[in-house]
Amino acid sequence: MPDDDKLIESIKFLLKSVKQLSDRFVESDAKLNQGFEAVSAEVSDLQKRIKAMEESLVEFSDQSLLRQRPIQAPELPVRRETTDRTVPSINLPTDTVIEIYGSTPVLLEPFSRPCSVSARTLSGEIDEVELEIFAQGTTWALETLDGGWILLPKQGSLQRRTQVQTLERFYEIDGVKEIPATLHLIEPASGLAVEYGRRWKLKKKDRLSIHPDPHHQGKVQRLMVLEQRLSRVETRETTESKESI
Repeated sequence: MPDDDKLIESIKFLLKSVKQLSDRFVESDAKLNQGFEAVSAEVSDLQKRIKAMEESLVEFSDQSLLRQRPIQAPELPVRRETTDRTVPSINLPTDTVIEIYGSTPVLLEPFSRPCSVSARTLSGEIDEVELEIFAQGTTWALETLDGGWILLPKQGSLQRRTQVQTLERFYEIDGVKEIPATLHLIEPASGLAVEYGRRWKLKKKDRLSIHPDPHHQGKVQRLMVLEQRLSRVETRETTESKESI
């Protein structure tokens, strides 16, 4: 049965070839998996290094901020994983943070980063309201317990019209906008971190109210009267000087 022998040999050859192909495939697949694992490990290592560099940049920025404001140890609970940071994260729910802001806002300063509207927003380069870290900023960016951010007006009397104009970018303002005035937070605006700890964009606009500050208004009015009197004196002196000539 020569034909049967040939058929058997052919089948054996085919089986041997299939096995060789299978072995090569398994070998190639193993090498490919090893390659993917190596690449994945490298990517993971790079991500860790990038995160460490970003954290170093934020820490450097935070240390620069502290050199320009009094050092104040946190008196409120700190999230354990941020204890060693220059500006730690507060370990309290947002509702409690707002209550503290309304009564003793200075306690929130160690957890807050001052910021102001970015040049890109002011110049019209971007449509979004963007804020960036700024030591003399009039807004605090504070990370909440769930990892979000709230934007709080820096407490104090509003003395300039530009302060109100800035607030209007991320707050609906109730009340008569007379200067000087005091503000009352109704609901905090929220921000989205574009660059952690350094740059944010407005996520949700919210509300606050402002009311005339009688104590400061009296001082401002007296200053205005003095300025007017000084102006009249200077005008009189100028007139008399010209007449004498």
